[in-house]
Amino acid sequence: MFLLKLIPSKILSSQARKPTGFIGRYLMTKIFNEGNADLNSFVKECLHLRSDDKVFEIGFGTGKLIKEIAAITTEGQVEGIDFSTAMLEQASKTNIHSISTGKVFLHQGDCSALPAAEKYFDKLCSINTIYFFEEPGDYLKEMHRILKPNGIIAIGFRDNEQMSKLNLDMEVFRTYSKDDVVNLLINAGFLETKVLEKDSSPFVSYCAIGKKA
Repeated sequence: MFLLKLIPSKILSSQARKPTGFIGRYLMTKIFNEGNADLNSFVKECLHLRSDDKVFEIGFGTGKLIKEIAAITTEGQVEGIDFSTAMLEQASKTNIHSISTGKVFLHQGDCSALPAAEKYFDKLCSINTIYFFEEPGDYLKEMHRILKPNGIIAIGFRDNEQMSKLNLDMEVFRTYSKDDVVNLLINAGFLETKVLEKDSSPFVSYCAIGKKA
């Protein structure tokens, strides 16, 4: 995309973290929908969704995955949180029907205190957000809190080797190896942790899975 070459790395990286203004509403929406498509699809596959699942997404971005999950969990519930006003507005438009019927609930905020009761959700997912967690250990413990026993977490990400090939500002991004992500899940209390992978474009997609005891 030609416009990407005109935007300094620090600005583009900051917009990837928290989209704002014109760039956030329009350019980042296009980047997220196209660039995350394969990873979103893989994470959705790894969740093994059931019709009655209650699912929470951390950093829902444009809300495209929320909409796809809601179409599968016809008897369940879907919620998400994002701290970007621009993304909340975009995701609300994408999911306007499901929001109006009480099927989908979207919140604005961060991961430090999720707006959910303890042991409420069956599944939780997050795609390409772990790089921006200020306190990853604390945030993952908060995610652990809202999952039911045997609940599943799925974290979609690009590893540090892949991220090193992109024009990113490392003052904004914190990158991880596959082992790093597994260890974060273990330290947060998750069991049966592993990283699944699938060939995709432009990189192999990775999904770290964990289960609550």
